Amino acid sequence: MRILFIHNYYQQRGGEDIIFEQEVAMLREAGSIVETVEFTNDGFDGSLLGTVTGAALSLYSSQSARRVEQAIDRFKPDVVHIHNLFYTATPSVIQAVKRRNIPVVMTLHNYRLVCASGMLMREGEVPCERCLTKTIPLDGIRFGCFRDSRLQSTQLTAITSLHKLTGVWRVVDRFIVLTEFARAKMLQSSLQLRPDQVVVKPNAVPDLGYADPAQREDYFLYIGRLSPEKGIQTLLAAFGATSQRLKILGDGPLKADVEKAVQQHPAIQFLGHQPRAAVVEQLKKCRALVVPSIWYEGLPTVILEAFATGTPIIYADQANLRSIVGNYGTSFAPGDATRLGHVINDVSSAKLSENASQAIRRLYETQYTSTEIAHKQLLIYREVIPAKMANEYAV
Repeated sequence: MRILFIHNYYQQRGGEDIIFEQEVAMLREAGSIVETVEFTNDGFDGSLLGTVTGAALSLYSSQSARRVEQAIDRFKPDVVHIHNLFYTATPSVIQAVKRRNIPVVMTLHNYRLVCASGMLMREGEVPCERCLTKTIPLDGIRFGCFRDSRLQSTQLTAITSLHKLTGVWRVVDRFIVLTEFARAKMLQSSLQLRPDQVVVKPNAVPDLGYADPAQREDYFLYIGRLSPEKGIQTLLAAFGATSQRLKILGDGPLKADVEKAVQQHPAIQFLGHQPRAAVVEQLKKCRALVVPSIWYEGLPTVILEAFATGTPIIYADQANLRSIVGNYGTSFAPGDATRLGHVINDVSSAKLSENASQAIRRLYETQYTSTEIAHKQLLIYREVIPAKMANEYAV
């Protein structure tokens, strides 16, 4: 199968860039012929003039459309897969692809099309669904949800609103989301998508190797950004009221709060940002991973890595995390430090179960390996390419 990927890199490298690169490599390894068209946002400087100019260029870029048309004419793909369009690529590339009668698949890594913050949250309101069902969501501008800037939020809201009104999103053959929860939210949203347009396909993670419960040590682990929506205050309060050991890996705006907790509670250890190998080592040794997030989350890579290593998970019982972890972990009410403390003590006093750890590992093996995810992705492509061509690629 010939697949053309389109991706717009942000100015600061992030998770979407990593997933795009991983998928390209994964599908090449699976035997597909893959080419890419890549854009950058280097020309957007954040100034007033730059923002105004960028707003106009972000609505429609004939130059970006031409680049994609030239790539299609040269490469002749069976399907085009888009990861990000903001801001240089623009939805003009979707129209360019459809002019060539090529199917379009697009991954939604976040809620950017219906929420200026992209995460269905804002400061003081976590989660937040004020804009989810509004065609022109003015609250995103009112609260400056994008980069704490009303001007930039106005630019983004104008772009997404106008593209909703033009109906460009409804010509995309398939939107890929990461969880069933995200699918439900997108179908509920102002995009007015058809149920058959939105499918669930998670990301893959490398096989980190199963960790024998007998080799685990008696401490709990948090890995991630140190920020309010991640439930850091709940985490610190819960462990501050117990004698259980906690190791924290990461960095962020609440770093000072974490350092203060370390001074007050010797059982809490702060390791800061660590290289990937060190993170994996800690994950394989801990008694359980704690995920106390109060926002919806997407599909946290650290949870998938816990599945890969057979690591028990303690998580905040909100809808999206429940759809990911479910009965493979132990839950507590989001923001409830007292309940989290009880769960920590219960898990610490219980014997580590080989059967439970192996069940977690099997979840990884059946749903999140590169082989399994590549297979699911190719099936999605086969659903949208013409029937005659789909038969050629049947497995």
